[in-house]
Amino acid sequence: MPDAHPAPRAAIDAEPGDSPHSVRIPFLCLGVVLTVSVNALIPYTQHAARTISLVEGMIPMGVLMPFLLLVFVVNPLIQRIGRGLRMTTGELLAIFAVCYGSAHINELLGRVIATFAVMHYMASPENLWAEYVFNLVQPWMVVSEGGPALGWFYEGLPRGQGVPWGIWIQPLFWWLTFIGAIGVGCFALASIFRSQWADQERLPFPFASVAEQLADTSSDLRKSLRGSSLFWIGFWVPAAIVLWYTVGYFSPGLPVITLGIDAIWISLSRYIPLFIGRINFLIIGFAYFTDLQVLLSIWLFYILTSLQIGLSNRYGLAEGLDALAGTRQQALGGFIVFSLWSIWAARRHLVSVFRLLLYGPRPGDPSDRMELYSYRASAAAFLLSACYMIFWLGHGGMSPPLAVLVVIFWFVFYTGFTKVVAMTGLVFVESPALGLNILQLAPPASLSGGTIAMNQLVGSTYQNGKCFVMPGASHAARLAGAMRSENASRRIGVSLLIAFVVSLVASALVTIYLGYQDGAFNFGSYMFRVAAPRYYDTIVTEIRDVGGKTHYALRLAFILFGAISMAGLLLCSYRFPWWPVHPVGFTLVTYWSTSTAILSVFVTWTAKSLILHFGGIGLYRKVRPLFLGLIVGYTSALIVSMTVDLIWFPGQGHSLFWGD
Repeated sequence: MPDAHPAPRAAIDAEPGDSPHSVRIPFLCLGVVLTVSVNALIPYTQHAARTISLVEGMIPMGVLMPFLLLVFVVNPLIQRIGRGLRMTTGELLAIFAVCYGSAHINELLGRVIATFAVMHYMASPENLWAEYVFNLVQPWMVVSEGGPALGWFYEGLPRGQGVPWGIWIQPLFWWLTFIGAIGVGCFALASIFRSQWADQERLPFPFASVAEQLADTSSDLRKSLRGSSLFWIGFWVPAAIVLWYTVGYFSPGLPVITLGIDAIWISLSRYIPLFIGRINFLIIGFAYFTDLQVLLSIWLFYILTSLQIGLSNRYGLAEGLDALAGTRQQALGGFIVFSLWSIWAARRHLVSVFRLLLYGPRPGDPSDRMELYSYRASAAAFLLSACYMIFWLGHGGMSPPLAVLVVIFWFVFYTGFTKVVAMTGLVFVESPALGLNILQLAPPASLSGGTIAMNQLVGSTYQNGKCFVMPGASHAARLAGAMRSENASRRIGVSLLIAFVVSLVASALVTIYLGYQDGAFNFGSYMFRVAAPRYYDTIVTEIRDVGGKTHYALRLAFILFGAISMAGLLLCSYRFPWWPVHPVGFTLVTYWSTSTAILSVFVTWTAKSLILHFGGIGLYRKVRPLFLGLIVGYTSALIVSMTVDLIWFPGQGHSLFWGD
């Protein structure tokens, strides 16, 4: 049976007097201010308050919480003051788009700061950094002052001392320009690919689809949603569980329900990784708007991969590799092919875009009126960003040919993963590769010391495989394109860039300031205590070849097997209409982020299959408020929980939202 598609995109405003084609500048400014404020707040909630994370997940709470407050609280209140003051659907979606475009800045930037700050502070005779690392890392890449000014960042500022900003200027400048180039390249690619993915391939973009339905200010939809018993059932099931759990903060002996909060760890065999049995209301809510074929792919490939791991470990087929028995390398090979195929499928569109840059507009060229930026501007910005990244990596010590290869695959993998997010709508998912992973194909002992050092330092930008701002930028482009207004799209594009740049600087300054106020080692953060020093330890290990690239041929064989398998799956998926399994799940299921979502995906697939089988598209649409209610109720309850943490449990909060 054909799957249901999300609600139509074009009708984003229905009330008389509302114009879907206008986005007023004051509300775009509100979106920029809100984005910068959330990014400035995130270091405090992460490191000091230790409450609910605002950056975890592909659709983080740092986006959902303010968006739902605007939709259900702020906008109705200002409408009472004056109808002309309220935000239209387009303006609410523009604010959502601007916030989403910069939602993951701090998650990447926090680890980068931890990495370039720690080298001189934690160097010791035992870890051999001075002997093997100092001569490979360029002084402009790290805080080179190893005296008390750097020590205060980790241990807290003495009374009467000011923050020594001077030691941070040089590394901050270089790293922020590098990260900025990544971001600009992502915004440019998101604008370029919007037409291909949204109009030609009709990807569902579940996050954007849900945002459109929740932001719709038409009176009919608003009344139907508020008057729907299904919506309120969906709202109160997660809300009641989380709110009652929050009451338990004040009374530890109070019996609470942990459904949707904790997980059950099940051991099926000593050869198979633990199964994480967890229901996540947010995953279920968004997954309802994902195609059935994609949902089937995710849980089915999880089972098949688990069986493969069990058999390989039982019979020693991947002897010498990790407990996942080569499936990570297999996923890498599959993801390389999937990402290259995603670009190949868009080849005609891409050729037209870059031909515009070289020769100017011609009759028959694709229109860019609905894009965030003109195609010529996007192509030029992308090429300039890529060139700066290549220069930056080469200037840092990486071999120039490898720097070119890394940057090419950096954006190839970002593009492939962004398409994965637009297809799956998974709240928790991780990319199998960053551009640096392409260096895994290099033979042992073939990399220079400078390349090894750069590979590790720039590895701090991995950011749990979320591919930085490109998935958010792609959703922003999809929402802007649905407004069918060149003026609105361009305004959103400019606002995205402003919010990104200011948020990047604000987040960096707040993180450093908090370090001097509280001591970065008191954050209790994995990134400052464990992750950052590990990059330097790995440089030493690889330079000394302690272990080296063990089992290189076997790892390469698994990568090749994954690439061939993905090619076959793609061929079947595109050539045979009856083929039931989408290949996307093949690349995702070995990662923690996806494994925590499997039970929720299976539950949603089962429910949606039954709904479509017995009631068709009509029943699917009638049940939709139930799943919207799950999203709104769960997020609203987390707002209450975080507020309780900030007021009554500062520094000892409760992280109920996890999955990476």
